[in-house]
Amino acid sequence: MKTIYRVIIALLAAAVLFGAGFWAGHQTAQNAAAKPAARTAQTAAPSAFISIKNGSHVQEGKIAFSKNETVFSLLQKFSKKQHLEMSSSGSGKMVYVTSLNNKKASKNAGWLFTVNGKQPNVGAGAVKVQKNDQIVWYYSKF
Repeated sequence: MKTIYRVIIALLAAAVLFGAGFWAGHQTAQNAAAKPAARTAQTAAPSAFISIKNGSHVQEGKIAFSKNETVFSLLQKFSKKQHLEMSSSGSGKMVYVTSLNNKKASKNAGWLFTVNGKQPNVGAGAVKVQKNDQIVWYYSKF
């Protein structure tokens, strides 16, 4: 009779150990599956929304950026990605967009921009882009 009890206890102990090992392995697998998604969310580059308006023609989209990018560098990146013609004069904080999407600036009109609905009083090369900024480039008479 003692032998039967020992066998039952040994089987129960084995079942408990097997179950604990299975559960730990299952939890580890779940954690491993969740970690890449969490890591991706943490390392994903911030993005901003950019829109280029020329009369009724609008070109727009979301674009990722890295730290210290400006409104101008984001326009360059977006133009290249969308295969839009873009040219400029000057550099750094004093850069000026002379042509965008085949619409050239003139003596009385040119390309202006807003960030989150406000027109900055500095050039596009001086404005740092922030996460979720809404940037609009538009052609206007002065």
